[in-house]
Amino acid sequence: MLMRTSLAMIRQAAQARTALYACGAAQNPLAMPAYGVADAGIQNRTRNIGGGVPEFWGRPSKYTEGTEFLGTPENHLELVKKRPLSPDLFSIDHVGPHYKMPVTALSSITNRVTGCVLTGAVTGLGLVGLTGDATVAIDSFKSCYPALVIPAKLGITFPLVYHYLGGLRHLFWDTSKIGNQTDKSFLDKDQVETSSNVLFGASIAVSGVITLL
Repeated sequence: MLMRTSLAMIRQAAQARTALYACGAAQNPLAMPAYGVADAGIQNRTRNIGGGVPEFWGRPSKYTEGTEFLGTPENHLELVKKRPLSPDLFSIDHVGPHYKMPVTALSSITNRVTGCVLTGAVTGLGLVGLTGDATVAIDSFKSCYPALVIPAKLGITFPLVYHYLGGLRHLFWDTSKIGNQTDKSFLDKDQVETSSNVLFGASIAVSGVITLL
């Protein structure tokens, strides 16, 4: 019974695609794709949220008996319109992230961000040195903006400490074994997460101490 129903639905779907292709070709022959009848029923091939879904999809019509017997909800079209692209960074309501960012990813992103910050800081200090006296510029900043001295020191110290310690961790990883070479590796998921937490904690502690000196 199930096989006969499935075959009947396949035949009806093929007839529906053929009918749509014939209708579209009659209205505008140049607008229809030339790569086969199976794709002709898709009116909008752009991968948009909720795009390209026929209005009779999943519902009983003259082309198909519908898919209610498979458990398709009545509001399936509304649900399809809310369905995000995959992979998608944000949830359907665009309030929060779709996936939880693991500490390993955060440590990797922070390592790259601190590298960019250090590059910009060194470049800026070099430009100041070319156009004037960097020491005088730093002393002038301290005297004019005393409340910003601590945040500025922390903004320079943390990227330097974190990037330095992160670089040491990568050098250590380069000498570590993984897979069948060893039973326990520092490149295992749990070990990498632990080292990421240690890296964040040590960088914050060392940066705080240096900033307060």
